[in-house]
Amino acid sequence: MKAAIAEKISTYVFAALLVLSVVVFGLFFGVGFDNMSQVAAGMVTDPQFTDLLLYWMYGLLAVSVICVLIFGFAQFIAKMKESPVAALKSLSGVLLLVVLFGGAYLVASDDTLVVSGKAFDDKNILILTDVCIYVQYALLLVTVICTVASVSGIFKASNKIK
Repeated sequence: MKAAIAEKISTYVFAALLVLSVVVFGLFFGVGFDNMSQVAAGMVTDPQFTDLLLYWMYGLLAVSVICVLIFGFAQFIAKMKESPVAALKSLSGVLLLVVLFGGAYLVASDDTLVVSGKAFDDKNILILTDVCIYVQYALLLVTVICTVASVSGIFKASNKIK
């Protein structure tokens, strides 16, 4: 009974977020370019609802991260009561992400860039940008490998062995 209620609630929340996302994207892409912004090259026009779209994406990201942390921690505690070894194994994904970000940080460059004829030398932003790019490349590579393995049936073969 509890599972059915949780499933209904999650379905309604998902539908509401989907409708709100469609409205926000519709406003962003469907309404004119009336905002004027000053950039290095001069005045440019921006879509009217750029700020709304950015705030909506930040909000969705924040809610997602908070939910993942809360439910992941709750699941870890529940597993810890049943089987401590299984609970510690469930942390392997988090550990792999820490290793990925740490490795990306180690190879990130803070060399000064020339952007629009001006030197950009904020070391923190340069390193953060490199880390994000390297992590995206690594995760894209893992996604492609897993997709190819799934389509080729490797995962089905490994499930038959068990």
